Amino acid sequence: MNKIAALSLSLALSASLTATSFVLASPSAEAASSKEWIHISERMTYYGDVENGQPNGRGTINWGDGKQYSGDFKYGMRSGNGKYINQYTKEGEQHKVVYSGSWSGDKMEGTGTLTHKVTLADGTVRWNQIQTGTFKSNQLQSGYDVIHALADPDYSFSYKNGTESLTIMGSNTNMKEAWKTGRMFSAQYKNGSVNKEYSFFPGDTKAEQRKHEAVLKYFQSIQSKVTPHLQQFEKLSKQVPLK
Repeated sequence: MNKIAALSLSLALSASLTATSFVLASPSAEAASSKEWIHISERMTYYGDVENGQPNGRGTINWGDGKQYSGDFKYGMRSGNGKYINQYTKEGEQHKVVYSGSWSGDKMEGTGTLTHKVTLADGTVRWNQIQTGTFKSNQLQSGYDVIHALADPDYSFSYKNGTESLTIMGSNTNMKEAWKTGRMFSAQYKNGSVNKEYSFFPGDTKAEQRKHEAVLKYFQSIQSKVTPHLQQFEKLSKQVPLK
C-alpha cells in the first residue's frame, strides 16, 4: 500500500467530514418541541423536532443532493446518535462516506463505524475502507481500520488502543497462520517501549537476517495476544469488497 496515497485519502476524508453548525436565526417563540420543516438555505433543509427555532431532538438535515444527517440534535447541533452520508465527486471519482454512531457538538464523538468507498468512472471500486471504534473530533482514536484497495498488497490493517498499535499489510485470509509463520507482507507492533517491525523479505546480511528471525520469534511469543485482532481484521475485511 502506498503510504503517501493512504495519507492523501485520509486527509481528503477528514476534509469531507468538517463539522458544520446548524444554529438557526429567527428563533420561534414556542419553547415546546414540535416537528417542522425548516429551509436553512437554498440547498439546506431540515425536518424534525424543533425547539426555539432550531433542531432539537430527532430529525434529518439535507445539504444539496449528496449529503445528509439523520439522528439526534441538541440546540441546533448533531449530538447523540445519528447517521451521516456524504456522496461527492472528486477528480472524476465517486466518493461515498458513511458514519453511524455517536456525535457531540456537531462532531463524531464516541463509538461508531465509518466507511469510505471510492469508485472509478467505469464502476471499478478503487478503495474501500472501514473504521470502527471510538472517535474524537471526527478522527478514530482507538479501534480498527481496514483498507482494501487496488494495490499490492491489496489489504492494510491497523489497530490502536492507547500506546498499543498493530499494523499489517498483506492478505485477509489465514492471518493467524500468516502471523505465526511470517507470511505477512509486512507487520509492525508497538506497545510502550516495544517497537517491532517485520517484512516477508529476508535480510540482506546475516546480521539483518538474525534480527529478522528474532522479530518473528517475538511475534510468535505474543500470538495469543494478537489473535483477537487478527480475527477482527478478517471479519471487517469481508465488509470492504472491491465491487
